[in-house]
Amino acid sequence: MHRKFAKIALMLERILTILILVGILWQPISIAADESSLGCLDSTQDRPKLRPGYVKGDVVSYSYVPNKRWTRQEACGILPYLCEYGLQKHRDGTPLESYHRENIRRIDMVSRWSTAVMLYPRRRSYRDEIINLMIRAYQHRQLFVLRDYWKPGDNHEPFDKTLDILETLWTNCDKVLTNPEGDKATGRQLINNILMVKTGDENFCTLGTSGLETIYRTFHQRIQQRQMQTGERPFRHIKAWYNMVAWAAWNYGSCWASGSDDLKQGRQKLPANTEFIGVDTYDYWWHGIPYDPVLPENKEKVLKRVQQWHRIRTKYYPEGIRTKVCTDAKDPETWTRQCWSDTHALMNALEFARADNAMMIYIGLSSSILGKTYTTPTETMDAYYENLKAGPWVGLSWWYFDDFSDMEGAIHYVDKDLRHYTPQHPEGIAYSQEQLDKLHDEFITSRMRMFEDVVYNQFGHLNPRDGGF
Repeated sequence: MHRKFAKIALMLERILTILILVGILWQPISIAADESSLGCLDSTQDRPKLRPGYVKGDVVSYSYVPNKRWTRQEACGILPYLCEYGLQKHRDGTPLESYHRENIRRIDMVSRWSTAVMLYPRRRSYRDEIINLMIRAYQHRQLFVLRDYWKPGDNHEPFDKTLDILETLWTNCDKVLTNPEGDKATGRQLINNILMVKTGDENFCTLGTSGLETIYRTFHQRIQQRQMQTGERPFRHIKAWYNMVAWAAWNYGSCWASGSDDLKQGRQKLPANTEFIGVDTYDYWWHGIPYDPVLPENKEKVLKRVQQWHRIRTKYYPEGIRTKVCTDAKDPETWTRQCWSDTHALMNALEFARADNAMMIYIGLSSSILGKTYTTPTETMDAYYENLKAGPWVGLSWWYFDDFSDMEGAIHYVDKDLRHYTPQHPEGIAYSQEQLDKLHDEFITSRMRMFEDVVYNQFGHLNPRDGGF
Protein backbone atom coordinates (compact mmCIF):
# COMPACT_ATOMS: atom_id res chain seq x y z
CA MET A 1 0.00 0.00 0.00
CA HIS A 2 2.82 2.41 0.93
CA ARG A 3 4.55 1.64 -2.37
CA LYS A 4 1.34 2.39 -4.27
CA PHE A 5 0.98 5.78 -2.57
CA ALA A 6 4.66 6.48 -3.13
CA LYS A 7 4.27 5.86 -6.86
CA ILE A 8 1.20 8.10 -7.00
CA ALA A 9 3.04 10.84 -5.11
CA LEU A 10 6.01 10.59 -7.48
CA MET A 11 3.73 10.84 -10.52
CA LEU A 12 1.97 13.88 -9.07
CA GLU A 13 5.31 15.55 -8.32
CA ARG A 14 6.46 15.00 -11.92
CA ILE A 15 3.18 16.36 -13.32
CA LEU A 16 3.41 19.43 -11.07
CA THR A 17 7.01 20.03 -12.17
CA ILE A 18 5.98 19.85 -15.83
CA LEU A 19 3.11 22.28 -15.26
CA ILE A 20 5.42 24.76 -13.51
CA LEU A 21 7.96 24.56 -16.34
CA VAL A 22 5.27 25.02 -18.98
CA GLY A 23 3.93 28.00 -17.06
CA ILE A 24 7.36 29.60 -16.91
CA LEU A 25 8.01 29.04 -20.62
CA TRP A 26 4.59 30.31 -21.63
CA GLN A 27 4.61 33.35 -19.34
CA PRO A 28 6.15 35.98 -21.71
CA ILE A 29 3.60 35.41 -24.47
CA SER A 30 0.76 35.08 -22.01
CA ILE A 31 1.63 38.34 -20.27
CA ALA A 32 1.99 40.18 -23.56
CA ALA A 33 -1.38 39.03 -24.80
CA ASP A 34 -3.11 39.71 -21.49
CA GLU A 35 -1.59 43.15 -21.08
CA SER A 36 -2.47 44.36 -24.54
CA SER A 37 -6.02 43.09 -24.10
CA LEU A 38 -6.40 45.63 -21.31
CA GLY A 39 -6.59 48.15 -24.11
CA CYS A 40 -10.14 46.99 -24.82
CA LEU A 41 -11.25 48.26 -21.42
CA ASP A 42 -12.57 51.75 -20.92
CA SER A 43 -9.82 54.19 -19.98
CA THR A 44 -11.59 55.12 -16.76
CA GLN A 45 -11.52 51.57 -15.41
CA ASP A 46 -8.90 50.53 -12.90
CA ARG A 47 -6.10 48.45 -14.31
CA PRO A 48 -3.40 46.38 -12.66
CA LYS A 49 0.10 47.82 -12.51
CA LEU A 50 1.60 47.81 -15.99
CA ARG A 51 4.96 46.36 -16.95
CA PRO A 52 7.76 48.79 -17.88
CA GLY A 53 7.17 50.40 -21.25
CA TYR A 54 3.38 50.13 -21.23
CA VAL A 55 1.36 53.29 -20.60
CA LYS A 56 -2.33 53.92 -20.02
CA GLY A 57 -4.35 56.20 -22.26
CA ASP A 58 -7.56 55.47 -24.14
CA VAL A 59 -5.89 52.07 -24.53
CA VAL A 60 -2.83 50.44 -23.04
CA SER A 61 0.00 50.98 -25.50
CA TYR A 62 3.69 50.13 -25.54
CA SER A 63 4.89 53.70 -26.03
CA TYR A 64 6.62 56.67 -24.49
CA VAL A 65 3.45 58.75 -24.30
CA PRO A 66 -0.22 57.83 -23.84
CA ASN A 67 -2.37 57.07 -26.86
CA LYS A 68 -5.31 59.22 -25.82
CA ARG A 69 -7.53 62.17 -26.51
CA TRP A 70 -6.31 65.42 -24.95
CA THR A 71 -8.32 68.54 -24.25
CA ARG A 72 -6.80 71.72 -25.62
CA GLN A 73 -6.29 72.94 -22.08
CA GLU A 74 -4.38 69.77 -21.19
CA ALA A 75 -2.23 70.17 -24.30
CA CYS A 76 -0.70 73.49 -23.26
CA GLY A 77 2.83 72.82 -22.07
CA ILE A 78 3.21 69.37 -23.64
CA LEU A 79 3.82 68.10 -27.16
CA PRO A 80 3.51 64.31 -26.94
CA TYR A 81 3.47 63.27 -30.60
CA LEU A 82 6.70 63.83 -32.55
CA CYS A 83 6.79 62.31 -36.03
CA GLU A 84 8.76 62.47 -39.31
CA TYR A 85 6.50 62.97 -42.33
CA GLY A 86 7.48 60.99 -45.43
CA LEU A 87 9.62 58.44 -43.60
CA GLN A 88 8.77 55.41 -45.73
CA LYS A 89 10.67 54.68 -48.93
CA HIS A 90 8.48 53.28 -51.71
CA ARG A 91 7.92 53.58 -55.43
CA ASP A 92 4.84 52.79 -57.51
CA GLY A 93 5.30 49.57 -59.49
CA THR A 94 7.89 48.21 -57.05
CA PRO A 95 6.95 45.84 -54.19
CA LEU A 96 7.31 47.58 -50.85
CA GLU A 97 9.34 44.59 -49.65
CA SER A 98 12.11 45.70 -52.03
CA TYR A 99 12.80 48.59 -49.67
CA HIS A 100 12.53 46.55 -46.48
CA ARG A 101 16.13 46.96 -45.35
CA GLU A 102 16.13 50.72 -45.98
CA ASN A 103 12.80 51.22 -44.21
CA ILE A 104 14.04 49.24 -41.22
CA ARG A 105 17.12 51.49 -41.16
CA ARG A 106 14.94 54.59 -41.21
CA ILE A 107 12.63 53.33 -38.46
CA ASP A 108 15.64 52.52 -36.27
CA MET A 109 17.06 55.96 -37.05
CA VAL A 110 14.07 58.18 -36.30
CA SER A 111 12.93 56.14 -33.30
CA ARG A 112 15.81 57.72 -31.45
CA TRP A 113 13.94 61.04 -31.39
CA SER A 114 10.30 60.27 -32.31
CA THR A 115 7.30 59.08 -30.34
CA ALA A 116 5.32 58.08 -33.46
CA VAL A 117 6.21 56.60 -36.86
CA MET A 118 4.22 57.39 -40.00
CA LEU A 119 3.63 54.56 -42.50
CA TYR A 120 1.90 54.81 -45.85
CA PRO A 121 -0.18 51.83 -47.07
CA ARG A 122 -0.45 53.37 -50.52
CA ARG A 123 -1.54 50.06 -52.04
CA ARG A 124 -3.46 47.19 -50.48
CA SER A 125 -0.57 44.99 -51.62
CA TYR A 126 1.59 46.85 -49.07
CA ARG A 127 -0.36 45.38 -46.15
CA ASP A 128 1.91 42.57 -44.98
CA GLU A 129 5.07 44.64 -45.33
CA ILE A 130 3.46 47.55 -43.46
CA ILE A 131 2.72 45.12 -40.63
CA ASN A 132 6.36 43.95 -40.65
CA LEU A 133 7.46 47.57 -40.32
CA MET A 134 4.94 48.19 -37.55
CA ILE A 135 6.38 45.25 -35.62
CA ARG A 136 9.83 46.82 -35.90
CA ALA A 137 8.64 50.25 -34.77
CA TYR A 138 6.78 48.61 -31.89
CA GLN A 139 10.08 47.42 -30.42
CA HIS A 140 11.06 51.09 -30.20
CA ARG A 141 7.83 52.01 -28.37
CA GLN A 142 6.57 54.02 -31.32
CA LEU A 143 2.92 54.85 -31.86
CA PHE A 144 1.73 54.54 -35.47
CA VAL A 145 0.31 57.08 -37.88
CA LEU A 146 -1.17 55.62 -41.07
CA ARG A 147 -1.88 57.64 -44.20
CA ASP A 148 -5.02 56.64 -46.10
CA TYR A 149 -6.91 59.36 -47.95
CA TRP A 150 -10.61 59.31 -48.80
CA LYS A 151 -13.19 61.97 -49.60
CA PRO A 152 -16.81 61.92 -50.79
CA GLY A 153 -16.95 60.96 -54.46
CA ASP A 154 -13.81 58.80 -54.49
CA ASN A 155 -14.26 55.54 -56.40
CA HIS A 156 -12.88 53.25 -53.69
CA GLU A 157 -14.19 52.11 -50.35
CA PRO A 158 -13.47 54.60 -47.56
CA PHE A 159 -10.23 53.82 -45.73
CA ASP A 160 -10.05 50.39 -47.34
CA LYS A 161 -6.30 49.99 -46.88
CA THR A 162 -6.47 50.88 -43.20
CA LEU A 163 -9.37 48.50 -42.68
CA ASP A 164 -7.50 45.68 -44.43
CA ILE A 165 -4.58 46.13 -42.03
CA LEU A 166 -6.83 46.36 -38.98
CA GLU A 167 -8.84 43.26 -39.83
CA THR A 168 -5.66 41.30 -40.50
CA LEU A 169 -4.28 42.35 -37.12
CA TRP A 170 -7.55 41.52 -35.39
CA THR A 171 -7.59 38.04 -36.95
CA ASN A 172 -4.21 37.62 -35.24
CA CYS A 173 -5.10 39.64 -32.17
CA ASP A 174 -3.65 37.17 -29.65
CA LYS A 175 -1.11 35.56 -31.95
CA VAL A 176 2.54 36.55 -31.73
CA LEU A 177 3.55 37.93 -35.13
CA THR A 178 7.21 37.92 -36.20
CA ASN A 179 8.91 40.02 -38.87
CA PRO A 180 12.05 39.01 -40.83
CA GLU A 181 14.29 40.55 -38.15
CA GLY A 182 12.73 38.33 -35.48
CA ASP A 183 10.87 41.19 -33.76
CA LYS A 184 7.59 40.13 -32.18
CA ALA A 185 4.22 41.63 -31.27
CA THR A 186 0.65 40.43 -31.12
CA GLY A 187 -1.97 41.81 -33.45
CA ARG A 188 -3.74 43.43 -30.52
CA GLN A 189 -0.57 45.15 -29.35
CA LEU A 190 -0.07 46.68 -32.79
CA ILE A 191 -3.71 47.82 -32.92
CA ASN A 192 -3.39 49.54 -29.55
CA ASN A 193 -0.32 51.45 -30.76
CA ILE A 194 -2.17 53.02 -33.71
CA LEU A 195 -2.66 56.68 -32.88
CA MET A 196 -4.38 58.10 -35.96
CA VAL A 197 -5.00 57.88 -39.70
CA LYS A 198 -4.32 60.87 -41.93
CA THR A 199 -7.47 61.02 -44.03
CA GLY A 200 -6.79 63.93 -46.37
CA ASP A 201 -4.81 67.06 -47.09
CA GLU A 202 -5.31 70.67 -48.17
CA ASN A 203 -8.70 70.27 -49.86
CA PHE A 204 -11.00 72.00 -47.40
CA CYS A 205 -11.81 74.76 -49.91
CA THR A 206 -13.53 72.12 -52.06
CA LEU A 207 -14.87 69.95 -49.26
CA GLY A 208 -16.38 72.67 -47.13
CA THR A 209 -18.04 72.03 -43.82
CA SER A 210 -20.28 69.18 -45.00
CA GLY A 211 -17.52 67.41 -46.92
CA LEU A 212 -15.12 67.35 -43.97
CA GLU A 213 -17.97 66.37 -41.65
CA THR A 214 -18.60 63.40 -43.96
CA ILE A 215 -14.95 62.32 -43.80
CA TYR A 216 -14.92 62.32 -39.99
CA ARG A 217 -18.36 60.68 -39.78
CA THR A 218 -17.45 57.96 -42.26
CA PHE A 219 -14.23 57.22 -40.40
CA HIS A 220 -16.18 57.02 -37.16
CA GLN A 221 -18.67 54.57 -38.64
CA ARG A 222 -16.23 52.36 -40.57
CA ILE A 223 -13.28 52.31 -38.19
CA GLN A 224 -14.04 53.49 -34.68
CA GLN A 225 -17.48 51.91 -34.36
CA ARG A 226 -16.63 48.70 -36.21
CA GLN A 227 -17.90 45.82 -34.10
CA MET A 228 -16.24 42.43 -34.33
CA GLN A 229 -17.93 39.06 -33.88
CA THR A 230 -16.83 39.03 -30.24
CA GLY A 231 -18.84 42.20 -29.65
CA GLU A 232 -15.67 44.26 -29.16
CA ARG A 233 -14.88 47.54 -30.90
CA PRO A 234 -11.09 47.33 -30.84
CA PHE A 235 -10.43 50.31 -33.12
CA ARG A 236 -12.41 52.98 -31.31
CA HIS A 237 -9.28 54.70 -29.97
CA ILE A 238 -7.92 55.42 -33.48
CA LYS A 239 -8.43 59.05 -34.48
CA ALA A 240 -8.91 60.65 -37.89
CA TRP A 241 -6.57 63.47 -38.91
CA TYR A 242 -7.20 66.03 -41.62
CA ASN A 243 -4.66 68.68 -42.63
CA MET A 244 -5.46 72.13 -44.06
CA VAL A 245 -3.47 74.96 -45.59
CA ALA A 246 -2.41 77.69 -43.20
CA TRP A 247 -4.68 80.43 -41.87
CA ALA A 248 -3.14 83.05 -44.16
CA ALA A 249 -1.91 80.73 -46.91
CA TRP A 250 -0.87 82.21 -50.25
CA ASN A 251 -2.12 85.75 -50.00
CA TYR A 252 -4.89 84.84 -47.55
CA GLY A 253 -6.20 82.10 -49.81
CA SER A 254 -7.28 79.78 -47.04
CA CYS A 255 -10.93 78.74 -46.56
CA TRP A 256 -11.60 77.95 -42.91
CA ALA A 257 -13.30 80.39 -40.58
CA SER A 258 -12.11 81.41 -37.11
CA GLY A 259 -15.36 83.19 -36.30
CA SER A 260 -18.66 84.43 -37.67
CA ASP A 261 -17.12 87.52 -39.29
CA ASP A 262 -14.96 85.27 -41.48
CA LEU A 263 -18.04 83.71 -43.03
CA LYS A 264 -18.71 87.06 -44.70
CA GLN A 265 -15.31 86.70 -46.38
CA GLY A 266 -16.38 83.41 -47.97
CA ARG A 267 -14.74 81.17 -45.42
CA GLN A 268 -16.41 78.05 -44.04
CA LYS A 269 -16.93 76.67 -40.58
CA LEU A 270 -15.17 73.50 -39.42
CA PRO A 271 -17.53 70.64 -38.54
CA ALA A 272 -18.38 69.93 -34.92
CA ASN A 273 -17.18 66.32 -35.24
CA THR A 274 -13.60 67.39 -36.05
CA GLU A 275 -10.94 65.14 -34.45
CA PHE A 276 -7.26 65.61 -35.25
CA ILE A 277 -6.97 68.77 -37.33
CA GLY A 278 -4.02 70.90 -38.32
CA VAL A 279 -2.16 73.02 -40.81
CA ASP A 280 1.20 73.06 -42.54
CA THR A 281 3.16 76.30 -42.67
CA TYR A 282 6.76 76.20 -43.81
CA ASP A 283 9.45 78.69 -42.86
CA TYR A 284 11.50 78.30 -46.03
CA TRP A 285 14.77 80.20 -46.28
CA TRP A 286 14.30 81.56 -49.79
CA HIS A 287 17.24 82.71 -51.87
CA GLY A 288 15.83 86.22 -51.77
CA ILE A 289 17.02 86.47 -48.15
CA PRO A 290 20.23 88.51 -48.33
CA TYR A 291 22.38 86.17 -46.23
CA ASP A 292 23.13 82.44 -45.97
CA PRO A 293 21.69 81.02 -42.70
CA VAL A 294 24.26 78.22 -42.66
CA LEU A 295 27.21 80.56 -42.19
CA PRO A 296 28.16 81.04 -38.49
CA GLU A 297 28.62 84.81 -38.86
CA ASN A 298 24.89 85.13 -39.67
CA LYS A 299 23.60 83.42 -36.52
CA GLU A 300 22.19 86.57 -34.92
CA LYS A 301 20.37 87.47 -38.14
CA VAL A 302 18.97 83.93 -38.28
CA LEU A 303 17.65 84.12 -34.72
CA LYS A 304 16.06 87.51 -35.35
CA ARG A 305 14.26 86.32 -38.47
CA VAL A 306 13.11 83.10 -36.78
CA GLN A 307 11.64 85.12 -33.92
CA GLN A 308 9.85 87.48 -36.30
CA TRP A 309 8.40 84.64 -38.40
CA HIS A 310 7.13 82.54 -35.50
CA ARG A 311 5.93 85.51 -33.44
CA ILE A 312 2.98 85.99 -35.80
CA ARG A 313 2.40 82.35 -36.86
CA THR A 314 3.02 79.74 -34.17
CA LYS A 315 3.53 81.59 -30.88
CA TYR A 316 0.87 81.07 -28.21
CA TYR A 317 -0.48 84.11 -26.35
CA PRO A 318 -2.34 83.10 -23.15
CA GLU A 319 -4.52 86.20 -23.29
CA GLY A 320 -5.84 85.07 -26.69
CA ILE A 321 -6.01 86.79 -30.07
CA ARG A 322 -9.05 87.69 -32.12
CA THR A 323 -7.95 86.60 -35.57
CA LYS A 324 -9.35 87.99 -38.79
CA VAL A 325 -9.13 87.61 -42.56
CA CYS A 326 -6.87 90.24 -44.09
CA THR A 327 -5.97 91.21 -47.63
CA ASP A 328 -2.73 91.78 -49.54
CA ALA A 329 -0.19 89.56 -47.81
CA LYS A 330 2.61 91.57 -49.46
CA ASP A 331 1.71 94.62 -47.38
CA PRO A 332 3.82 94.70 -44.17
CA GLU A 333 0.90 96.38 -42.41
CA THR A 334 -0.88 93.03 -42.49
CA TRP A 335 2.02 91.08 -40.96
CA THR A 336 0.32 90.79 -37.60
CA ARG A 337 -0.76 88.04 -35.23
CA GLN A 338 -4.40 88.79 -36.00
CA CYS A 339 -3.84 88.14 -39.70
CA TRP A 340 -1.34 85.28 -39.55
CA SER A 341 -1.59 83.25 -36.35
CA ASP A 342 -2.18 79.58 -37.15
CA THR A 343 -2.24 78.81 -33.43
CA HIS A 344 -4.97 81.26 -32.43
CA ALA A 345 -6.94 81.08 -35.66
CA LEU A 346 -7.31 77.32 -35.25
CA MET A 347 -8.12 77.63 -31.56
CA ASN A 348 -10.80 80.16 -32.42
CA ALA A 349 -12.07 78.06 -35.31
CA LEU A 350 -12.56 75.03 -33.10
CA GLU A 351 -14.35 77.09 -30.46
CA PHE A 352 -16.55 78.61 -33.16
CA ALA A 353 -17.36 75.12 -34.50
CA ARG A 354 -17.93 73.74 -30.98
CA ALA A 355 -15.56 70.94 -31.91
CA ASP A 356 -14.94 69.94 -28.31
CA ASN A 357 -13.09 66.72 -29.10
CA ALA A 358 -10.70 68.21 -31.65
CA MET A 359 -6.93 68.05 -31.20
CA MET A 360 -4.39 70.19 -33.02
CA ILE A 361 -1.38 68.85 -34.94
CA TYR A 362 1.10 70.94 -36.92
CA ILE A 363 3.32 70.05 -39.88
CA GLY A 364 6.53 72.05 -39.57
CA LEU A 365 9.57 72.35 -41.81
CA SER A 366 12.90 70.56 -41.71
CA SER A 367 13.59 70.17 -45.45
CA SER A 368 14.54 72.49 -48.32
CA ILE A 369 13.52 73.14 -51.93
CA LEU A 370 16.12 72.24 -54.52
CA GLY A 371 17.62 75.30 -56.16
CA LYS A 372 15.26 77.78 -54.45
CA THR A 373 16.01 77.79 -50.73
CA TYR A 374 18.97 77.60 -48.41
CA THR A 375 19.39 74.62 -46.12
CA THR A 376 16.86 75.00 -43.29
CA PRO A 377 18.71 75.91 -40.05
CA THR A 378 17.90 74.06 -36.85
CA GLU A 379 16.98 77.37 -35.18
CA THR A 380 13.80 77.23 -37.29
CA MET A 381 13.02 73.71 -36.08
CA ASP A 382 13.64 74.64 -32.45
CA ALA A 383 11.21 77.56 -32.71
CA TYR A 384 8.47 75.34 -34.10
CA TYR A 385 8.85 72.98 -31.17
CA GLU A 386 8.99 75.56 -28.39
CA ASN A 387 6.03 77.60 -29.63
CA LEU A 388 3.82 74.60 -30.36
CA LYS A 389 4.61 73.02 -27.00
CA ALA A 390 3.53 76.19 -25.20
CA GLY A 391 0.15 76.22 -26.91
CA PRO A 392 -2.70 73.72 -27.40
CA TRP A 393 -0.98 71.60 -30.07
CA VAL A 394 -0.48 67.90 -29.30
CA GLY A 395 1.63 66.89 -32.29
CA LEU A 396 4.45 68.07 -34.55
CA SER A 397 5.15 66.24 -37.79
CA TRP A 398 8.26 67.25 -39.75
CA TRP A 399 8.03 67.92 -43.48
CA TYR A 400 9.75 66.09 -45.16
CA PHE A 401 12.07 63.20 -44.30
CA ASP A 402 12.63 61.49 -47.65
CA ASP A 403 13.19 63.31 -50.93
CA PHE A 404 9.87 64.44 -52.38
CA SER A 405 9.30 66.05 -55.76
CA ASP A 406 11.63 69.05 -55.59
CA MET A 407 12.45 68.62 -51.87
CA GLU A 408 15.74 67.71 -50.23
CA GLY A 409 14.60 65.68 -47.25
CA ALA A 410 15.81 65.80 -43.66
CA ILE A 411 17.37 62.35 -44.03
CA HIS A 412 20.35 64.10 -45.63
CA TYR A 413 21.23 65.82 -42.35
CA VAL A 414 21.63 62.37 -40.82
CA ASP A 415 23.36 60.73 -43.77
CA LYS A 416 25.68 63.74 -44.16
CA ASP A 417 25.04 64.28 -47.86
CA LEU A 418 23.19 67.61 -47.96
CA ARG A 419 23.97 69.89 -50.89
CA HIS A 420 24.46 73.63 -50.59
CA TYR A 421 21.96 75.58 -52.72
CA THR A 422 22.63 79.31 -53.05
CA PRO A 423 21.61 82.09 -55.49
CA GLN A 424 25.05 81.73 -57.07
CA HIS A 425 24.75 77.94 -57.27
CA PRO A 426 21.07 76.96 -57.63
CA GLU A 427 22.25 73.59 -58.99
CA GLY A 428 23.82 72.91 -55.60
CA ILE A 429 27.43 72.39 -54.61
CA ALA A 430 29.02 70.05 -52.10
CA TYR A 431 29.41 71.12 -48.49
CA SER A 432 32.80 70.53 -46.91
CA GLN A 433 33.03 67.53 -44.59
CA GLU A 434 33.40 69.93 -41.67
CA GLN A 435 30.15 71.69 -42.64
CA LEU A 436 28.32 68.36 -43.09
CA ASP A 437 29.48 67.19 -39.67
CA LYS A 438 28.29 70.45 -38.13
CA LEU A 439 24.87 70.31 -39.83
CA HIS A 440 24.48 66.67 -38.81
CA ASP A 441 25.40 67.32 -35.18
CA GLU A 442 23.14 70.37 -34.89
CA PHE A 443 20.22 68.43 -36.36
CA ILE A 444 20.66 65.42 -34.06
CA THR A 445 21.15 67.67 -31.03
CA SER A 446 17.96 69.56 -31.86
CA ARG A 447 15.87 66.44 -32.37
CA MET A 448 17.23 64.71 -29.26
CA ARG A 449 16.61 67.78 -27.12
CA MET A 450 12.94 67.73 -28.16
CA PHE A 451 12.65 63.99 -27.55
CA GLU A 452 14.26 64.16 -24.13
CA ASP A 453 12.01 67.06 -23.15
CA VAL A 454 8.90 65.08 -24.10
CA VAL A 455 9.92 61.68 -22.77
CA TYR A 456 11.96 62.50 -19.68
CA ASN A 457 10.49 65.87 -18.71
CA GLN A 458 6.85 66.17 -19.79
CA PHE A 459 6.24 62.42 -19.38
CA GLY A 460 9.13 61.54 -17.09
CA HIS A 461 6.78 59.81 -14.66
CA LEU A 462 6.13 57.20 -17.38
CA ASN A 463 9.73 56.88 -18.52
CA PRO A 464 12.24 56.49 -15.71
CA ARG A 465 15.74 56.71 -17.15
CA ASP A 466 16.72 53.54 -15.31
CA GLY A 467 13.63 51.70 -16.54
CA GLY A 468 15.62 49.19 -18.54
CA PHE A 469 13.30 49.36 -21.54
